[in-house]
Amino acid sequence: MNRVYLLVCLLLIGVAGGILLFLETQKKPSEPRMEGATVLAIIAKGFDYQEHVGVINILKSEGAAVVTASFTNETIYGHGGRYKPDIAFDEVNISLYDIIFIPGGDGPYNIIHHQDSEKVFKLLTQAYNEGKIIAAICHGPWVLAAADLVNGTTVTCASDPPMIADLKAHGAIVDTSKSVIRDGNIITANGPGAIKAFAEKIVEAFIEKYGTQK
Repeated sequence: MNRVYLLVCLLLIGVAGGILLFLETQKKPSEPRMEGATVLAIIAKGFDYQEHVGVINILKSEGAAVVTASFTNETIYGHGGRYKPDIAFDEVNISLYDIIFIPGGDGPYNIIHHQDSEKVFKLLTQAYNEGKIIAAICHGPWVLAAADLVNGTTVTCASDPPMIADLKAHGAIVDTSKSVIRDGNIITANGPGAIKAFAEKIVEAFIEKYGTQK
C-alpha cells in the first residue's frame, strides 16, 4: 500500500513538473523597451571593457542601436578586453543619438589628456544642450567635469580623490555612497557592480522621454 501511494505521489509530482515546464516555455519573451533608441558609446585607451560591453549589451537587448566612437577607429585596448570602434569622433553627428554613454577605467583620464580632447568636449556640450541623455559610470563622470557639464548636478562615481575633487571644483555635488544617481538628463554610476542598475536607469530615462518606441 505504501509503495502504491509513493508511486502515485511521484507520478503526480512528475505531471505537475511537466505542466509547469510547459507553462514556462509558453511565456512570451518580454518586449524590448528601447526600440528606435540610438546610443553613442565613447571610449579611449584603457577603458573598462566590462563596463562598456556590459552596459551596451543590456541596451542592445532592449532594442537600442549602439555605435562606439573613439579618437580612431583602430582597435582600442582597455582593462579586461579590447574593442574596435565603429567610427572616429570626427565622424560623429551627435544629433543622431539619443543617449551618450561613457564607461570608466583609464579611458576617461586619457580622453581628458588627449591632444584632441576638445572634440569630445564639444560633442558632449552639444548633446547636453540638445537634451540628450548622458550616462557615465565609474571614472566616466570625470569627462563630464572636464566638459564643464556638472555644475549644480548631483553625481556618483568611483572613489577616486583627484576625480572627486575635480568634479566638486566644477560645481558637482558628489555622493559616492549611492551606486546610481540620475539628475535630470545626467545619469552616473560608481562602478562595475552597478552595471545592471545603471543600464536600467538609462532605459527608464529613455522611456520617460520617448516611450517604449521612438
